[in-house]
Amino acid sequence: MGFLNPLFLLAGAAVLVPVVLHLLHRRESGTFTFPAIRYLLRTERDHARRIRTRRLPLLLLRAAIVIVLVLLGARVHLPGTGGGHDPTALALVIDNSLSTTIVEDGRRRLDALKAVARLSAAGANRDDAIWVVRAGTPWEPAVPGGPAEALAAIDATEPGHARGDLVRSVERALALVGQSALPEREVHVFTDLQASAFSELSAGPDDIPVVVFGAPAAERANRGIAAVSFGGGLAPLAGRRTEAAVSVAGGEPGDTVGVRLHIGGRVRAAATAPAGATVRLPAGPFPPGPVEGYAEIDPDPLAADDRRYFSFTARDPTPVALLGPAPFFLAEALAVLEESGRIALGDAARAATLVSVGGEGLDRRGLAQSAFVIPLADPARLPALNRRLAGAGIPHRYEPGTGEGARVSSSGLAFDLGGLAVRRHFPIVATGAPGADVGTALATLSGGDPWIVAATAATGPYVLLASPLDRESTALPVSAAMIPLLEWAIERGSGAGTGRRSATAGQILRLPPAATAVRTPDGTRHPVDGDRPFPATAVAGLYRILAGDSLLRTIPVNPPASESDLEPAGLPEVRRAISGTVAIVDDASSWSRHIFRAGRGPEPWRPLAVLLLALLTVETAVAASRALRSGPAADG
Repeated sequence: MGFLNPLFLLAGAAVLVPVVLHLLHRRESGTFTFPAIRYLLRTERDHARRIRTRRLPLLLLRAAIVIVLVLLGARVHLPGTGGGHDPTALALVIDNSLSTTIVEDGRRRLDALKAVARLSAAGANRDDAIWVVRAGTPWEPAVPGGPAEALAAIDATEPGHARGDLVRSVERALALVGQSALPEREVHVFTDLQASAFSELSAGPDDIPVVVFGAPAAERANRGIAAVSFGGGLAPLAGRRTEAAVSVAGGEPGDTVGVRLHIGGRVRAAATAPAGATVRLPAGPFPPGPVEGYAEIDPDPLAADDRRYFSFTARDPTPVALLGPAPFFLAEALAVLEESGRIALGDAARAATLVSVGGEGLDRRGLAQSAFVIPLADPARLPALNRRLAGAGIPHRYEPGTGEGARVSSSGLAFDLGGLAVRRHFPIVATGAPGADVGTALATLSGGDPWIVAATAATGPYVLLASPLDRESTALPVSAAMIPLLEWAIERGSGAGTGRRSATAGQILRLPPAATAVRTPDGTRHPVDGDRPFPATAVAGLYRILAGDSLLRTIPVNPPASESDLEPAGLPEVRRAISGTVAIVDDASSWSRHIFRAGRGPEPWRPLAVLLLALLTVETAVAASRALRSGPAADG
């Protein structure tokens, strides 16, 4: 309980007035008493005692009237919520990730979360500063405003297909309200409690109260497409038939689902497959050039993960020239690729890619040719290799290695290199001028040295491998990654792999320098600067990178696999992940009782006004009663 005008309580001293008057009320009596009137005096004292007893209710009524008047003037309010509150810095974190697009009883889960978020905005005052933070689209700005602006931002919130980074979004919200100068701070979170959104721990402060509204979806076995690949993961060749492998994840045991393959706006193949299996659909032949489409399954309540997009370039076999003394496993891998029609081995003059062992033939590389450089096992050959790299305009060199064993610790390639044993490697060092492009380390060893470096120099693109391709140096030649790595290195600079890159919804796209615009799946054209990343990939689909009116490449963007798992998080897990959580509410009707925790309850002025009117009425009736009117005459 508190008071909005506490100084008015000083008026409560007026309650002493009727008390003092009551106590000071006396009748003067004579000092000489005749024996004949002693009986009368005793009768007078008894009567006066009765009169004082009758006046006591009137005293209490008048004191109560003064107290009620003081409470009304001081604007007393009850404890709890539901009334006003001091100016508050408030952040509303709305989970608009893919999982909130699930439809239950004809309504999206996100719509239920937005309805509760409106209660927070409606309970705010005009002196509050409110930020709306969207967890599924964190790149969108959060601009402070009042209740009206917050309601507009809530209504404008639409679901994306990205992962809800809820913990990082709450940290951002805590930072926003933490920098405010308002006396109170609070964060409200609205989520479907998907477990994958709470996989990390918050590093934010715990002195700002966080109130969570969690409305998990009904437990169900969701289905979705986990992956789509063509030709075993290699780009299909033009004019040849291939097959698409569509992996269906989730579902109940024994469920079957329809699978369809759309290419060029038409259904090219269809089949029925059990949930959790991989179905292979015939595809092709394709003419040379880009191929775009998607695979889909029968929709379920979470339909956003029931479609997966793809884009690749159907190509002719890539002309390749092998230069230098080839190790046994390298020669065998190239032969396999040639037998399958992936490459065409020939002379260096007509090759799109030069596979150079020990730097052999780099002096004959043309501007349109890419190079894949592999060192020899003998460290004494490194000076000659470095001279050839410098002569070819490649700003890197190899240094003698330590000979100690290592493993591949990280890789940015599409195939798995994690944990691959590397017994010998020669560190790759950039030799260009400060600020020059030193390339990208696409695979890194456990010691921190780059193992695969890809870059583009003035003389053309190139890929450098830090280890010789023999069993004594690395386990790569006898691993499943040997042929995919070799084909990737061949295709990277030749142009054969154009369009094969894919991204996950919410991932930032790195654009080529020539890009001037990005056309999103809804057809909107977004002007861009090729030197800056493009973050607005909330929706799955085909993103077309343009240079003027020319198409540079098409990037398929698909939902993350984690969003298809609807398992809810437990309440202890939520409290551990989000520091400062003071309440987790699952009932929208009780939400208003948990927010604005530093506020005040309602002012009971109406009941107090009714009580005051009742007291005045009773006081008037008591004061006018015959017993009190006869009191003074009896005393006289």
